[in-house]
Amino acid sequence: MDLKEKTVALARLLHKDCTQLLELYTNRESLPSNSVSGSQLVSIPPLTSQLSPPEKICFLHAALRVCLRLLDKAITHEDALFPNTPEDEYTKQRKTVRDRLDYLVMSTERLLVGGKRCDAEAKDLVDGGTFVLKKWILQVLQDIAYWSNKTAETLQTLPALTDKKPPRTRRATRKKEARKLRK
Repeated sequence: MDLKEKTVALARLLHKDCTQLLELYTNRESLPSNSVSGSQLVSIPPLTSQLSPPEKICFLHAALRVCLRLLDKAITHEDALFPNTPEDEYTKQRKTVRDRLDYLVMSTERLLVGGKRCDAEAKDLVDGGTFVLKKWILQVLQDIAYWSNKTAETLQTLPALTDKKPPRTRRATRKKEARKLRK
């Protein structure tokens, strides 16, 4: 399995895990799961055919990077709001999602060509009390589910990515040719 296929599989797994986390969160907080659907906190330019495959990967990586930053912020706020919460299924699943998202960010970074960096925009938390925080956390989780799914779908449609092998030197090529001649 090449890096692109592994990244697609990881994005799908993260999407599944985040969907489960969303269900746990909405049940825990008594929120409807679709209360903030339709708009993402994280935005990038549309992934149209005008963008090259490396540009699409770059923007997806940027969106995932921002999702990770927002999730870290959400976890910090949630832990500050409820400091003595015992570990339960929700907190275990939250940790799993956070770890997988971190790994997906690293995996998409390895797919970047030439160290190119793109930016994604994000709507940050507006101070407005506990209910606003809970809705914002819900949106963060929905964004992770959205962008992990979008990453899997987009990478799946891209042509095979070439492995990043260092170019062969003339000396290495001559050695290989010499070995062929000996056989």
